[in-house]
Amino acid sequence: MELALLAPALLTFAMLMVFAGRVVDARATVGEVAHSAARAASLERTPTAASSTATAIAAAGLQEQGMACTDHTTTVDHGGLAAGGAVSVTVHCTVDFSDLYGVAFPGGQTIEGGATVAVDTFRGQP
Repeated sequence: MELALLAPALLTFAMLMVFAGRVVDARATVGEVAHSAARAASLERTPTAASSTATAIAAAGLQEQGMACTDHTTTVDHGGLAAGGAVSVTVHCTVDFSDLYGVAFPGGQTIEGGATVAVDTFRGQP
């Protein structure tokens, strides 16, 4: 009888742990994708190329990692790509958790990841 009373609570707790694990995994993945995008952007020679490369790398990275973002945006601060400067990339990914059974999570949760990568101090000018 006691098990029948505790089972729903234990199942709900287990689903909350699965949800927490998926959120942590999503944050790590989005952070890795942002770092890859920032690194690729820091190697470009023009701000336009840096922005388009970062956006493409972020989109490809999210897809490659299996992140089912219902919506994602990539923001790039290239700082003019000055030698010794930095490139910052922020990736926002809205993740849908409605596939978790037993616990209703309406809509999605926006996960944000960011990274800053230095531009090589000794690189030649474009």
